[in-house]
Amino acid sequence: MRQIAPLFSCFVALSVLLVTSLPSHAANISLSSTDEGGSGTFSGELLESSCAKTGVVMFHGRGSTPTGPVVEELRTSLNRAGYTTLSIDNPIPVSGTTDFPSYVADVDSVFTETYARMRTAINHLQTLGVEDIVVAGFSLGSRLATAHVARGQVDELPILGLIGVGMYGNSIDPLNVAETLDEVSVPVIDIYGDNDTSAAGTAAARLVAYNSGTGLDFTQTVLTCLVGLNCHQLEGLKGDDTMPLEVNVNAWMQAVAPASVVPNCPSPDVTPDTTSGTTTSSGGSSALNIYLMLMFLLLPLLRVVKARG
Repeated sequence: MRQIAPLFSCFVALSVLLVTSLPSHAANISLSSTDEGGSGTFSGELLESSCAKTGVVMFHGRGSTPTGPVVEELRTSLNRAGYTTLSIDNPIPVSGTTDFPSYVADVDSVFTETYARMRTAINHLQTLGVEDIVVAGFSLGSRLATAHVARGQVDELPILGLIGVGMYGNSIDPLNVAETLDEVSVPVIDIYGDNDTSAAGTAAARLVAYNSGTGLDFTQTVLTCLVGLNCHQLEGLKGDDTMPLEVNVNAWMQAVAPASVVPNCPSPDVTPDTTSGTTTSSGGSSALNIYLMLMFLLLPLLRVVKARG
């Protein structure tokens, strides 16, 4: 029987390899918000987990990109956990600049476009088979994401929860999340660094705002930042699935919207190109084929070893 253990360990390792290799389809895509009342095209970074039931759409920080700090770690980690993720470009004020006063000055058109882009992104994920959504955002993106959950929904897929990293309860409505959280009824995780002054200083106001509405599940998580590193961006606290940012967000996701697959969903090697973006594949189905082949080779060997033991 001792001879079986190494073979069984190999079998388990191959199973893990299969699971972690299935989320395999990546694409830089271009979408248009015009059908939702927006102003035109915007880009996004899609990581499609084959047959994922739940998708995550996220906005990045001010002046950044869909692969910028925090959203990059979130979109890749959540994809590895079995979710389809789509990180999209934030709207830009009419001035063309991304300083915060420009967002304040152009708040009406910025949020009209915010809602249109989020609805467009969610509708795109629906075409890929996604059935429900979690909305996420970092810094300015958390302001945009919170406002959408509060006020931007029309007829898109149901939103199960909201992830906010580096949320600030200041400025004018609807940039101020303390002005919009009272209209959010879905579960929320509000995660920030202890030395992120504006986030920590308005944490109580955010909690009061949410609790004054109809929501029943608000999680505030404070991470201890490392001296000398950017606390707002949680430097040193993110970067792989064992780091505090990813651990906390993934645990919350599994409680609120557990990763699952759409029943009877095929697993194509390449995602259909339904946008003007490019699509690539790292071979999820190929991994499955290799796994099945090795399984058929190993199982008879296991039976032989057990019989001789």
